[in-house]
Amino acid sequence: MTQQTSTAIASAIAMQTIGGVPAVELQQTIFAIGEETLAAEKLMSDGKAALDVLDANLFDIVTVPGEEPGKRVSIPYSEFMLVRDFHKAGAIDKGKSDDAAQKIWERQINRINSAFEFVKPKSESKDAVRKAEAKEKEIAKLAEFGDGELTDLKADLLAKGDAKSLREALKLNKEIERRNATDLEAAKAQRKAIADKLIARVKELSKAGTDDADALLISALQMLS
Repeated sequence: MTQQTSTAIASAIAMQTIGGVPAVELQQTIFAIGEETLAAEKLMSDGKAALDVLDANLFDIVTVPGEEPGKRVSIPYSEFMLVRDFHKAGAIDKGKSDDAAQKIWERQINRINSAFEFVKPKSESKDAVRKAEAKEKEIAKLAEFGDGELTDLKADLLAKGDAKSLREALKLNKEIERRNATDLEAAKAQRKAIADKLIARVKELSKAGTDDADALLISALQMLS
C-alpha cells in the first residue's frame, strides 16, 4: 500500500461522524464502553451463579425431607423465623437497615419459592391459626359465586351504605382481589414459560449458524417488531 493510499484511508476515516461528532473523538469512549460492558456482564453472570448457590443452600436449611420420596417440606414456623433473624443479622452487620435486610430476605425466599416451589410455614400462634381458619371459611363460603356475581353483590352492598353492608362489601372486595391476584400469577408464570422457550430456541438457532436458522431468526424478529 502506497503512502498516498494510506493517507487517503486515514482521511476518509477522519471524515466519518457519529451523531454529528467526529468518529475519531468517540472511538476511545466507545471502546471503553464495550470493554466495561463485557466486565459488567461477567459480574452479573458470576453474581447470578453465586445467588443460585446461596438460594439452594438456604432452601436446604429451611426444609426437611417430606413423606414423599424426593419431596422437601418447610421447617416449623418458629425455626423458620429464627433462620430469618440470623439471615437479617448478616445484612445488618454489613450496614443495612432492618427494613433493607428484611427485603433482602423476602427476595431470596421469593426466588426459592419460584425455583423449588417452596411453601412458607404459617404462624402457629392461636391468633394466627384462628385468622387463617376464618379466612379459609370465608373463601369457601364465597366459592359458589362467580366473579361477576361478587361484583354485583358488592355494588348492592355499597348502595345500601350502612356499616354492616360496608363491612360485607369489604370482604367481597378482598375475595375479588385474591382471585385476580391468582389469575395474574398464573398469567405471569405462563408468560415466563413462553419467554424461556423463546430464549432457548433463539440460542439454539444462533448456535446453529445455518442459513435456515438465520432465516428463522430474521422471521421471528420481523414478527416481534
